[in-house]
Parts: sequence; C-alpha cells; structure tokens
Amino acid sequence: MVSRSLEKMMLIAIGLTAVVIVGVPVLMFAIETLNTSARLEMASEAAQELLNATDLVDTGQLNDTTIHIRIPTGVSISSEGSTLTILFVTPDGTQTTWSNTFTHLVFIDPIDEAGEYYFYIHMVEGAVQIDEVVPMTV
Repeated sequence: MVSRSLEKMMLIAIGLTAVVIVGVPVLMFAIETLNTSARLEMASEAAQELLNATDLVDTGQLNDTTIHIRIPTGVSISSEGSTLTILFVTPDGTQTTWSNTFTHLVFIDPIDEAGEYYFYIHMVEGAVQIDEVVPMTV
C-alpha cells in the first residue's frame, strides 16, 4: 500500500513535469517573438533614418551628410536605379520592406550583415552615392 503523502508527491512531480514540458517551449517562443519585435523596431528606425538622409541629399537640401545607424540581423540594403530598398526578414520568413524612389539614381554597395555603420551620403555626377565609411561588428 502506497502512502497518501507519496501519492501526493508523485502527483506534484507529474504536474511539475507537465508544466515544464509545456511551459519551456511557450517561453522560448515568447522570447523569440520579443527578439524579433526588437529587431523589427531597430530595422524600422535604421530604414527611416537612411531614407530621410538620402532624401535630403536627393532634393538638394543638403550637399552631403554622414549618418550612424545600427543594422540588426535579417536586414539587407540595396538599390536599383533610383530606388533604395531596406528589407527585413524574420526567422520564420516574414518580410518587411521600406523603399523610396528618388529623383536621382542611387548607388550603394549591398549590405546584408548586422552591425553598426556610418554612411556618407553625397552627390556624385548627378547621382546619390551612399558610401559605407566605417563598419563595426555588433
């Protein structure tokens, strides 16, 4: 005959095991969701700053400017013709894009690595040139 206190301990152990088995994956999912949200916010801020600075040079409000932005994991920056595009891809494949078409052609070497970047944005022979000045790893 099993004592009542042993039965209670076994039920508690089974209950705690179930909580851990179910709770840990839910907790990990929640943490990943928070991380993705933070990277999306950082990507949005970087995209807006880059697009705004490029617009100031494109419209002639500034001759040139240097900006410092932090690019999170999952972001790529590219240009085609007069369109500058910043793309953020989450671990599950969801894509968010920020893009703007400017009056002048836009040139930038494609970037797809996370890090802190300084960009020098200026006009070169009638086109907006975005040069990476100093990349630093995060």
